[in-house]
Amino acid sequence: MKGLVFSVLVVAGIVHAQSGNAPAGSKGGAETVRLNSKVSAEGSGQGNPSKNPLDTPEARKLAEAVLKKIEPGTVWNDENGRPIQAHGGGILKQGAFWYWFGEDRTQGLDKNKRYVSCYKSKDLTHWEVKNRVIELSEPEEYRKQFGENWQAERPKVFKVSPRKFVMYIHLDAAYKAAEVGVAVSENIEGPFRLVKRFRPLGKESRDIGQFVDDDGRNYLIFESRPTGGFYIAQLNDDGMDVTETAFVHAPLEGGAIANYEGLYYVLGSHMTGWKPNPNVYATAKSLKGPWSEFKDIAPPETNTYGTQSSMLIKVKGKLKTTVIYVGDQWKPEALWDSRYVWMPLEIGAGKMKLPQPKPWTINIRTGEVH
Repeated sequence: MKGLVFSVLVVAGIVHAQSGNAPAGSKGGAETVRLNSKVSAEGSGQGNPSKNPLDTPEARKLAEAVLKKIEPGTVWNDENGRPIQAHGGGILKQGAFWYWFGEDRTQGLDKNKRYVSCYKSKDLTHWEVKNRVIELSEPEEYRKQFGENWQAERPKVFKVSPRKFVMYIHLDAAYKAAEVGVAVSENIEGPFRLVKRFRPLGKESRDIGQFVDDDGRNYLIFESRPTGGFYIAQLNDDGMDVTETAFVHAPLEGGAIANYEGLYYVLGSHMTGWKPNPNVYATAKSLKGPWSEFKDIAPPETNTYGTQSSMLIKVKGKLKTTVIYVGDQWKPEALWDSRYVWMPLEIGAGKMKLPQPKPWTINIRTGEVH
């Protein structure tokens, strides 16, 4: 649809959609929808501007359909028209809203600090930027031991009580400290305050993922290189520590889990740094396992369409339950321009497939995708 410009003239109202290089949700970018249901009598040539016989539900449905399009791999702008900065992110649903937290890699930020951004949406497509919910400085112990090469990556936010939210984040220095940091806030929109850092279960921890089961229990997924696998660990009631649920003997990172029709699906990527690889999945009837053998989620030659897994989002609508693959398309030399690839998965009966990415829409109410 790139380069296509189409207009629907509606007597006294206009639905005008333009498609360019940025995706839906950009106010001034890729796909912009403008519905003018009221124009002046002089401009419309009608004496009564309130009468608009073609300003119909169908016309509004067209506008809504254009607005809701997600275009994997393109620049995804927030409602202010700026590229979303939520890399390696996590999504948490609260009430009618979805919250997207991720690494803010905006150019020009203080290079001595690390930032996490928060975005808010009702439809998983149009995202309102809320805040930089935490600003981190390098721990003094890291500086003394490892110098200034430090990392704060893959933030994940959990709700542990009505007025307590905890953020887990991979904290590291030259990829040797291998810890998680825990930050807390009374408000999901922050600000968050770092209160501790540690090695979960006493193990090295690098890439982390999050999973909230249907019963509301919170789980941290973390890769632990010396063990040759990754852990699934349940957060304690206060969110300040974790208890082991399962160890999966597979050297994978970028862990993500979905519970679909009574079966658990775990997804991860091989450890090839910034370079994409064939991501794989396994299934089990319980988080404790046993887990099946791992299989490719996409044709291996595609390297998961140039992405790395970050999360699986389950949307339970009135007509259908949809599971969405959330992946990062990393650009290590220009991290601020790294892209997001979201696609609905073909999932069920122990199989999970990532289709070739293409523009798509989702109806949050029904759970249907097109």
